[in-house]
Amino acid sequence: MLLKTGKWNDGTGGEFRNNECIKIENGKIAAIGKMDDFSAEEQARLVDYSEYTLLPGLLDAHVHLFLEGISDLKVRTARWREEKELTLVRSVKNLEMTLQKGVTTVRDLGGPHGVSSVLKKSLSRKILQGPRVISSNRAISVTGGHFHYAGGREADGAEEMVKAVREQVKTGAEWIKIMVTGCVDFRSQDAGGVELSLLENQAVSAAARRSGRPVSAHANGCDGVKQALECGVTTLEHGALLDEATADAIAESPVFWVPTLVPFERMLDYSRAHQCATLPPAGIDEVLEQHRKMVFRAWQKGAKIVAGTDAGALGVEHGDLWREMVLLRESGFNAAAVIFAATGRAADAMGVAETVGRLLPGKRADFLIVNGDPERNMACMADVVQVYKDGAPIK
Repeated sequence: MLLKTGKWNDGTGGEFRNNECIKIENGKIAAIGKMDDFSAEEQARLVDYSEYTLLPGLLDAHVHLFLEGISDLKVRTARWREEKELTLVRSVKNLEMTLQKGVTTVRDLGGPHGVSSVLKKSLSRKILQGPRVISSNRAISVTGGHFHYAGGREADGAEEMVKAVREQVKTGAEWIKIMVTGCVDFRSQDAGGVELSLLENQAVSAAARRSGRPVSAHANGCDGVKQALECGVTTLEHGALLDEATADAIAESPVFWVPTLVPFERMLDYSRAHQCATLPPAGIDEVLEQHRKMVFRAWQKGAKIVAGTDAGALGVEHGDLWREMVLLRESGFNAAAVIFAATGRAADAMGVAETVGRLLPGKRADFLIVNGDPERNMACMADVVQVYKDGAPIK
């Protein structure tokens, strides 16, 4: 088939282009050019999207497929104890929701019961329809550390950390996820202590490198982020409550930063609708504004910013990447940089740039058609007209 574009972006980080045609063959991009570059036979199979904006299929670098974005804290607490069979069924629904929003590849950064591994196998065998899944299986924390309650792998000391890494590799995990710190305390404006010791973090990173697996580090606050950078992690998740020096250090490092702005916004929305002692609106608002400033500062200085939602966090639904993109735009990023953060740059970070993320000949034919112009209004990313994965339209 031949797709006729109006405005479009190829996901390479460059500016938007206009009025070209993209030939799809055997699930891949075969050629890109002007209408006259294609034969009459090829033009006979034309699908005209010239009234819309065409983009690469989006990549969400941070999701938790086992959990939907529940906005009721009591229901969320009960969900941690739900039977694994129900959890798996819910995750299938989350896959479908993700793909419908134009997200064609996700990186699952931790969950219970080996859910992400089961989903990945089911997708590869075409039992399910959904985005490609890159799995880290179980996130690794210290005993009682952050996320241990969500099926995390608790470990203490260097030797246990190494064993935990090897267990995830055995299950087929493509990434190793570690919890360097806990959550932000919005009352005290504090990221808390660093939960992993330097020796534990070094042991995880070394074991992961020996296994050929990159490391994703959940870290907030200057101390936690500095430790993550020192240990050579590939991606930094969240990174709230930073000062200018730490933001600059991120920009000077090779790390990919996934700031996940949308969970902070959804927590703020929740705090304004429900009284909760641990979620004071003023405190969340202050953290979010500081976070956005540091992300923008780091980007201006050359940091590799990647879009990710933390889908499954409070109020964050699967497929909410459009909102993360809006927040990056509102933080000062230009439109092309936002698209890059959710396409080509995300593919680089997730290790799948050879196949997806950019609309170039030889890449998988993943497309998103939206009704509107992202340069003028990034929120149009939520108005999805059609999604293609591997050259096939998703119904």
